[in-house]
Amino acid sequence: MSESSFLAVGDHVGLLLGTVRCEKVGAREAQILEKELDALAPGRGWRIVLDLSDVTMLASMGLGLLVSTHKKAKSNGGALVICHVRPDLMQLIQLTHLQKVLKIVPDKNAALKAVV
Repeated sequence: MSESSFLAVGDHVGLLLGTVRCEKVGAREAQILEKELDALAPGRGWRIVLDLSDVTMLASMGLGLLVSTHKKAKSNGGALVICHVRPDLMQLIQLTHLQKVLKIVPDKNAALKAVV
């Protein structure tokens, strides 16, 4: 497992299984996370499961990170599946209507099934 202060990464049958390790995803964190995901995802076919269980706040740049990663994955024949989203963050995602764009599931098991 590879680990930085922002993203813990492991493999699961050729896909990127990432856990965001910071509570707040603002401009700085989103930029670092995007670089890490862009470096790791191509080698795994852009099939990404992103666990947000540690995230308590998503700023606009954090939401933008999710959307841009989704677009990159989709355009490269992969998929982004997000899991373990806290209820207050889910409300924010629903307020911005991003649940219509992003694939969000309750847990890692559901995410692993959805990304295949």
